[in-house]
Amino acid sequence: MPNLTNIAGTTSGNNTQLTNVILDVFSKEILFQAQPSLRFKQLATVKQDLTALPGQRIKFLKYNSITGTAALTETTAIETGTISTATLQISVTEHGKALAFSQALLNASVTDLLSDAAKLLGMHYAVYEDGLLRDMLLTSANVLYAKARADRAALIATDVYDIDLIREVTELLATNKAPKTPSGDYITVVHPHQAKSIRKDSAWINLALYNDPNQIVQGEIGKIEDMRFVQTSTVTFIKKNTQDIWADNADTTVNTGIAANAATDVYQAISVGDFAVGYATALPVEMRDDGVTDFGRTHKLAWYSIFGVGLLETGHTVIQETA
Repeated sequence: MPNLTNIAGTTSGNNTQLTNVILDVFSKEILFQAQPSLRFKQLATVKQDLTALPGQRIKFLKYNSITGTAALTETTAIETGTISTATLQISVTEHGKALAFSQALLNASVTDLLSDAAKLLGMHYAVYEDGLLRDMLLTSANVLYAKARADRAALIATDVYDIDLIREVTELLATNKAPKTPSGDYITVVHPHQAKSIRKDSAWINLALYNDPNQIVQGEIGKIEDMRFVQTSTVTFIKKNTQDIWADNADTTVNTGIAANAATDVYQAISVGDFAVGYATALPVEMRDDGVTDFGRTHKLAWYSIFGVGLLETGHTVIQETA
């Protein structure tokens, strides 16, 4: 009788695979799909009021400029005036996302499933919140088109992002008296496709050449004159021949009312000065555990927050549409 051997591999000849005792081994390194980090949140003016309830408004106080002449003669007293204020209001509403697992799955999982779920929910919150801020900035009526085109439909494939458009944006922001951001410059958030074009310009300054690297904002890739650039895939673009608006390589399922451009995809960069967009929060984001439900059979985990976004100064935002 031949000698028989049990092996882990495939049965062959006198070697017989022993099934059910060898299991696939899972690496301890858990892979998560890459998500863009927060980019638009850092551009917002934040106000928190923990007493506000969903549906209520949080107010931002604004001082109006003092006007009038200040000329004096030797015999005249300095004229006194008054200051005036205005309020900008943002409504706050509830937001949240949850995941649910059977208790049996949690017990049998080879990884800490709740910990992984918490990380995924946190990533979802970041992308969701940043998208709301981006979409609010896109409601600005200040829109410039590459190569001084009249509108989106007039753009062609060679109308890429360039320094002439950047200078037009800077001029418009300065004309609107938009103050620069705390970084000392205006900030433009661009799609990687747009960044590829502007990096070719001889005026481009890489981060390594900055005089003060401590002023770098999150996601910054470089600057031209007094405009800093932040790159992210969440910048929206409108598909050629369609009205589909995409962001982060996915269809947002939101359609624009403007006729489709038949020549090129259209990318929407966003430039801001200070006090362009507001973020009002009544409850900072929390990770909430709903405990074990359904008589010990289901476990739920969610992020939950009460916040709202809104434009503060409409002249402090400029959208640029390019090929």
